[in-house]
Amino acid sequence: MNRASIAKLFNVFGSTTFRLVLAYTLIFSLSVGGLFYFVFWTTAKFAEQQIEAAIDSDVTGFKDTYARAGLRGLVMAINRRVEPDLRGDGVYILVDSLGNHVAGNMNHYPPKVVVDDIWVTFPITDVSSATEKVGDVRALQFEVPGGFRLLVGRDIRDARKFRAQLVHSLDIGLAITAALGLIGGFVFSRTIMRRIESITRTCRRIMSGDLSQRVPVTRTTDEFGRLALSINAMLDQIERLMRSMQQVSDNVAHDLRTPLTRLRSRLESALRQMNDPANREAVEGAVADADSLLATFAALLRIARAEAGSQRNFVDLDLVSITEDVADLYGPLAEEKGLAFASDIKPGLLARGDRNLVAQALANLVDNAIKYTETGSVTISVTDRDHRAVLVVADTGAGIADEHKDKVLERLVRLEQSRTSPGSGLGLSLVAAVAKSHGIELLLRDNNPGLRVELIFPRVEAVVKTASPPTVPPAEKEAGSRRAAE
Repeated sequence: MNRASIAKLFNVFGSTTFRLVLAYTLIFSLSVGGLFYFVFWTTAKFAEQQIEAAIDSDVTGFKDTYARAGLRGLVMAINRRVEPDLRGDGVYILVDSLGNHVAGNMNHYPPKVVVDDIWVTFPITDVSSATEKVGDVRALQFEVPGGFRLLVGRDIRDARKFRAQLVHSLDIGLAITAALGLIGGFVFSRTIMRRIESITRTCRRIMSGDLSQRVPVTRTTDEFGRLALSINAMLDQIERLMRSMQQVSDNVAHDLRTPLTRLRSRLESALRQMNDPANREAVEGAVADADSLLATFAALLRIARAEAGSQRNFVDLDLVSITEDVADLYGPLAEEKGLAFASDIKPGLLARGDRNLVAQALANLVDNAIKYTETGSVTISVTDRDHRAVLVVADTGAGIADEHKDKVLERLVRLEQSRTSPGSGLGLSLVAAVAKSHGIELLLRDNNPGLRVELIFPRVEAVVKTASPPTVPPAEKEAGSRRAAE
């Protein structure tokens, strides 16, 4: 059994439906067990009452015989009961005042029987003498005038065997009931889990950015069918709203970028015609602000593209070539700042995704590491962990406090130590958006000192078949040393 099968099995056993069926099976088993043992108790009690009723009948007969024929008639009646032709389960013994045997099929009076007791139970060797089996006897004892004592009983071995067999049968029936309940619960849970898992898989594909996915509908007449129809209707509405918002965002971005670009061009044109140093400084500041606005809009558009990315457009990626391109671009920038820059790349590691988005995310991480590291080193590494590619960017800078590691992934969030640095707080937001759309596990860890960012890619077994296009986004190459916003 492989790991996936074991995981599915644990999912079934840990499901709510299986726990509900298990609880129902437990309650049902307790109910059936209570019923079974009530039947056992009443049946055993009835059998015991039948034995005592038979003994009472014998005693009444013996009393009548003694009243009519005296002691001699009583002895004859007892001897008739123990004749071999009338062999049964009766146990009889009549003794005199000294305990001597007078009549019956027992050789001596039971030594452990208390004289004052009326109903007694005691062990006895088989009275037929054919075997030496030891059984139990339920008997009634009473005194006969003249100092004689009569004990009349029944061998209850068969009754005890019947009770033991009945208990054994009830135990087997209860075990079968519990087993059938568990098997039924497993089958029922598998059926329910299969339908729920189809909904879960669809939701995961939608969360990864494929808004065209819909929950499969097998039957429209049951609860799951109606739930699937409702979810699909909700997804249709969400997709329409998302498409509308995306269209509006694109239009707004393009409409704003166009006048900003024109404004920047006019400022540069005016700057070339200015001779006054004070005016030139003001216009240069305005050009820088326009560049910052354009960079912010570009980052927002890239984030929107990453969040709306579809896995249908993913291709096989060679992480080695992507990492080498980014290292070649940012290595000189780190050395120019006086930082040690190193890369440790294991060959042959693959992933699936949008090449430009993955390269942009890596470029943002490296750019942030260089930007916020005053002294020390920046390292890029690509390794594998549990057959999954792991891309790591580590630095020896100020790092990020644990309470801020989730917050810095939000849009337009900047920590106090980064307020004086250029940027708009969108660099890590883009990384988070790319990680979410690609199913990448994003971890921010302490590097002691500094920050260590890990991108753990999903496991793939694909082979890179196509030539690698340029991996570093054109915007990064054109900007050169321009920093991607944190």
